[in-house]
Amino acid sequence: MSEKTRIISFHPKLAAVIDAIINLILLYGLQTVSTWWVFGLWIVVRLVLWAMLIRLVYYPKGISRLRHFAALAFFSLSIIIGLMIFADWVWSWRLLSVVFIIFSGVSFWLLPEGDSGLSFVLKPYRRWLFLMDVFGLAGLWGGLYAILSFQLFTQGWFWLEAILGTLISTIIACWWWKEYDIEFSRRFWLGALLLTVLIFELSWIVWRWPLGYVINGMMVVWFWYNLWLIIRFNLTKEGVNWKKQTWFLGFNLFFFILFLLIIKWK
Repeated sequence: MSEKTRIISFHPKLAAVIDAIINLILLYGLQTVSTWWVFGLWIVVRLVLWAMLIRLVYYPKGISRLRHFAALAFFSLSIIIGLMIFADWVWSWRLLSVVFIIFSGVSFWLLPEGDSGLSFVLKPYRRWLFLMDVFGLAGLWGGLYAILSFQLFTQGWFWLEAILGTLISTIIACWWWKEYDIEFSRRFWLGALLLTVLIFELSWIVWRWPLGYVINGMMVVWFWYNLWLIIRFNLTKEGVNWKKQTWFLGFNLFFFILFLLIIKWK
């Protein structure tokens, strides 16, 4: 980007405020949507406005506009389609509304203001995009389980939904391994295959549990994150530091058991 183009582009923090205002307006409009074709038009408008805003914002070298747009689109569509349209509790709708309004704006806010060339400057922005993808996966799986819970399709559709959710989960896992500079190799693809098989099997196991669709989605993503992290460390030259990871996995197991004890079972 030339210096002249940089001068006339939006500051990231200004873009964050504009994005929050747009989200607030669109969220109000979403509550008046009553037909599928209007909902589809709403999605197109949201994506086009993001594309325009991303084009006008200044991006330092090394940050992909396309990557940012993909994270925003996946997060937004998963939260809206996967969770908000199935929310049957007023406080869950309000909480998701706050997430929808704020999260995308924060991704603009965390954009570095200049070409510092230092990797640690990009870490908050990159980690926030990762968090958005994790929330997006929770929305995706929550929506797939909601379709089954509300019996919008026959139970036989589960396998198609599980394959779709597993493929998207694997694609996002591979994308983020690459973001952390993991090179393509035989071990990389074996790790991706292992994650695919385990997530597919876990999606079926979680589906059989007497839990709500939101909890089911969170459970699958919890498993996905732990698998993604362990495989990521295994793909590095240093390998997995099991001394550190034992504590990490131990805490996860403790909170997982605690979580199962306090949630409401059907």
